[in-house]
Amino acid sequence: MTQLTPEQNVFLDRVADVVQRHGLHGPALTVLDAGRPLAFLGGQLLWLLQPVLSLLVSGKEVALLAHVLEKPEAVSALITRLESNDA
Repeated sequence: MTQLTPEQNVFLDRVADVVQRHGLHGPALTVLDAGRPLAFLGGQLLWLLQPVLSLLVSGKEVALLAHVLEKPEAVSALITRLESNDA
């Protein structure tokens, strides 16, 4: 298993915070947990859609999310952050 970079950890904290602020931690946890086996494919889809998504969101943010979805330990770390914010 590979370690997450400090940049990825900060990004995961930011994602968890945004999800929590918008009150979407329940649905996000459900989707992440149920879709864990398909997360890698989601990351690959983001790479494919990055040119289009970069018109709406920073290309760096799209790349970070794609990297996160490609790593099972990163998905687990995001779930852990959302669960800890839920308490």
